[in-house]
Amino acid sequence: MAYEILKSIVEAELEAEEMKKQALVDAETMKKEAMRKTDQMLSAIKEEGKALMQEVTIQAREESQTKIQEIRKDAEDACQALQNESALKKEAAIQAVIGRVVGTYGSC
Repeated sequence: MAYEILKSIVEAELEAEEMKKQALVDAETMKKEAMRKTDQMLSAIKEEGKALMQEVTIQAREESQTKIQEIRKDAEDACQALQNESALKKEAAIQAVIGRVVGTYGSC
C-alpha cells in the first residue's frame, strides 16, 4: 500500500512536470502566434496608411489644380481689364494730343 501511494505521488509529480513543460511549449507557441499576428496587423496598417496617403495626395493635387485654374482665370481677367483700360486711355491720349496739335497749329 505504501508502495502504491509512493508510486502515485511519483506519477503525479512526473505528470505535473510534463504539464509544466507542455504549458511552457504552449505559451511559447501562443507568443509566436501573437507576434506573427502583430506583424501581419502592422503590415496591413502600413499598407492602409500608404493607400490613404496616396489618396490624400491625389485629392490635394486635384484641389490645387482647381485653385490654380481659378487663379489663372482671375489673373487673365485682370490682365484683360488692364489691357482694355489702357487701350481706352491710349485712345483718349491720342485724341488729346491730336486735339492740342491740330487745335493749336491746325485750321480749327
